[in-house]
Amino acid sequence: MPPKFAEAGLGWATYQVMRRTHSTLMNELKVDQKLVADQLGRTLDVNQNVYTLPSFARRQEAVNMLETAIQNAS
Repeated sequence: MPPKFAEAGLGWATYQVMRRTHSTLMNELKVDQKLVADQLGRTLDVNQNVYTLPSFARRQEAVNMLETAIQNAS
C-alpha cells in the first residue's frame, strides 16, 4: 500500500482500486472513453474491459430497457 493512501485514510486502497474508481466515475459522467484511457496510460480495450465497472443503477437501467423492449415486441 502506498504511504500517501494510508495518510489519507485509504489504507485499504491500491493503485488498481484508484484506476477502477477513476475509470468508472468518468464513465458515469459520460466522458469520452478514449480520453479516460489516455489519462490512465492504457489502451481503450484495457480501460473498458479491466478498469470500467458499470454501476448497479446503470445495470438495472439496462435490464429495464430490455424488459420494455421484450414487452413491446409481443
